[in-house]
Amino acid sequence: MRRLRVPALSAVALVCGLALTGCSGATTTGSASGSSTDSAAAPSGTPSASGSVSASPSASSSADASASPSASASGGSSSSSGSDDAGAGAGAGQPCRTAGLGFEIAPGSGAQAVGEEGAVVVRLTNKSGTPCTLKGYPGVDLVGASTWSLPRQTSQKPRLVTLKPGARTAFTVTYQSYGGDGVELTPRTMVVTPPGETRAKTLTWTFSPVLLQDGATHPGSYVGPVGGN
Repeated sequence: MRRLRVPALSAVALVCGLALTGCSGATTTGSASGSSTDSAAAPSGTPSASGSVSASPSASSSADASASPSASASGGSSSSSGSDDAGAGAGAGQPCRTAGLGFEIAPGSGAQAVGEEGAVVVRLTNKSGTPCTLKGYPGVDLVGASTWSLPRQTSQKPRLVTLKPGARTAFTVTYQSYGGDGVELTPRTMVVTPPGETRAKTLTWTFSPVLLQDGATHPGSYVGPVGGN
């Protein structure tokens, strides 16, 4: 098992720009779960100022793609539903692996009206038979006609979360729904890579279109750290 790597303080202040990864702002609460198959993701790289956008993967490279966007690192905060069943530092454990985690979207996720800010709470459950740890930001890509690797919310530091078998934690994806002005992105899927991992999980995006702000200094869409709810 690889030991979890915590980036230098300077990296915490930066925003993620890898092929699947999240930046600063407020959050809300967290629809029914949706998921697909695991896929391999590129290792984490240097964060960018506001996330990045690339051409959307072809149909053959969606859920079962051998090369999937995103990896992760450490940092910031988020909101609401999805409880932490194990506290920080609650015993020794190896880093959690994608194959050993369950992924689901919490009920109540999504924007309440067109043009408003919404929050998608993603729950992670330890399905393995041993304790494991998570710390940092997951990589999150919104995939539609193009792919937007969300920046990170860096207003709070991430904390170490130890999950006993069957325990769960969560993180929040905050997004600005499209209200008619600017560039619209209609995601079909949300590709999630846990912190310290290179394999991703694809979840179905059932929420409203998103205002694409890949060039913004402070975009209204970003991902918070695991355990930041």
